[in-house]
Amino acid sequence: MAIASSAQAQKADDKAHEDLFRNKQFPSAFECKVCHPVQFRQWSVSSHAYGNLSPFFVSVENSVLGKTNGTSADTCSRCHAPLAAVLKVMQISNIKRAQFAREGEDFLGPVVEGITCVVCHRFDKRYGKRSARAMVTEGDIFAPIFGPTNNDIQAETEKDTRLALVTEPGKKGRKIHKRVEPYPYLRASRFCGNCHSSRLPTGLHNEETFDEYRTSPSAKEGTTCQDCHMGKVQGENKGFAKGPAAVIGKTETKPRRLSNHYFAGPDFSVLHPGIFPHNPDAVKLAPYEKWLLFDHEKGWGTDEFEDKVADDYKFPEFWQDQDLRYEAREILNEQFKLLKWAKGQREIVMKAGYKVDEAIIDEANMQDGLKFRIKLRNAVLGHNAPTGFIHERMVFFQITVKDSQGNAVFKSGDRDPNGDLRERYSRYVRNGEMKYDKQLFNLMSHFMSKTFFGGERTQLRFIPFSATTRPFVRPPTNPTAILMRPNEARTLKNSIEPGGHRWAKYFVDPDLLKPGETYTVNMRLIAQQMPAYFIHVNSGVGLDYNFSLRELAKRIVDLSMNLWETTETVKIEK
Repeated sequence: MAIASSAQAQKADDKAHEDLFRNKQFPSAFECKVCHPVQFRQWSVSSHAYGNLSPFFVSVENSVLGKTNGTSADTCSRCHAPLAAVLKVMQISNIKRAQFAREGEDFLGPVVEGITCVVCHRFDKRYGKRSARAMVTEGDIFAPIFGPTNNDIQAETEKDTRLALVTEPGKKGRKIHKRVEPYPYLRASRFCGNCHSSRLPTGLHNEETFDEYRTSPSAKEGTTCQDCHMGKVQGENKGFAKGPAAVIGKTETKPRRLSNHYFAGPDFSVLHPGIFPHNPDAVKLAPYEKWLLFDHEKGWGTDEFEDKVADDYKFPEFWQDQDLRYEAREILNEQFKLLKWAKGQREIVMKAGYKVDEAIIDEANMQDGLKFRIKLRNAVLGHNAPTGFIHERMVFFQITVKDSQGNAVFKSGDRDPNGDLRERYSRYVRNGEMKYDKQLFNLMSHFMSKTFFGGERTQLRFIPFSATTRPFVRPPTNPTAILMRPNEARTLKNSIEPGGHRWAKYFVDPDLLKPGETYTVNMRLIAQQMPAYFIHVNSGVGLDYNFSLRELAKRIVDLSMNLWETTETVKIEK
């Protein structure tokens, strides 16, 4: 009896704890998908949807939490997962949290979804720059939502009795929000600036995209962020598609302007395709930790694999059933299609943003060596290139000069075995195993801080515990609030302003060349989400989804984008 009572008590405690997290404060995107399948599909594979699933975000957030003793708990999450900040949900492993979120349709579901539907469509405050302090209006699926237009289309749709629409709980029919509250601010660039201009606790900006936009040619012309990033052509102001905003059953609503909810950019998923993109069928089939065990690269769930698999093949217990593996494969095939589409959109945007205007050979002789330069232009008129998180975005030239025998005589922008460029953070460079790349052209920006002996150094995680590397011998004379940055610190921006350009210049020493020899000069422009060393510096708190440091770094390198490439042939004169 004592044992039974104890078990019952534990069950009651568990139920009470569970009830704390089970409510209808915010609906999931899965609920919105029922009537908005097109918008859901676009969003499901977007950077917004990926925001709170990213293993990089999780490690950085947990690293900041540790270094600041929890005093900067929502510094990152209030943009990556605004509902987590609103509901004061601390950062934990996404593997466990996400599965718990899907059981019972509680509010943690929208938390895992990152910048989910209601983050924008339940926000009605006209703040200026606020570093994503979201005031999302609470309410279940029936609560009003905010849109750029009025309620006319919904009011007209509700009159159709065939649709059996209900706007109150407890009634049978298709669940929809009560009404659409007009909120034109959704179409203003300042709305995007709520997150895309954010500050660290130190006062330094970690992202300045909206600030860049405010002084840009696009802003002067009246082109908004939405015009380029939510139109029918990603990254260009080419107008908007037209069509039904909702499909209720098989009935389409009145055609109107349609906004694209993909928001193509440099970010991409490194997760198992069973976890991302967001897919209700995948969630129903298996929890996140089980999807990690499904080896889709070996062909599980395909005829090619299943017809030849040995009887003693060791499958994880969860995936032993062949029918289940086939079902998983059907889901993954749809995921692969969506990921392929997203990759294509991302590459279109990135390639359109950078233009190589000229590649000029200035000298090619034994006296002056081989000198050449490349003119890179920011073709974007709305913000710098690259833009986004200061110490993350990489855009660099990879140069290889080879002789007629195929031997490389010069390299710049090549990588060490860890996937890093040969710069100061390369372990191979620091250990003297590889030479420092003095001619590296990389548009990545940096946080800078002064050293005790004068000069400056880059700082990877600019958080309060180490706002300066110089010991204070007396109180600072200028407070952070006045400087709008920490004392002895600044941001070094290497990005190119809208419509601006930059020359990359290279020199090959005559000692490396032979007279009369013909050389091929291969030039590539590469975009990468972040450097490999940035993963390492934040990995002390562990990496989510059972990633190893090397595996995650490899995926980052493998998924980098080749934006431009050309090869020139040069003969060296005497």
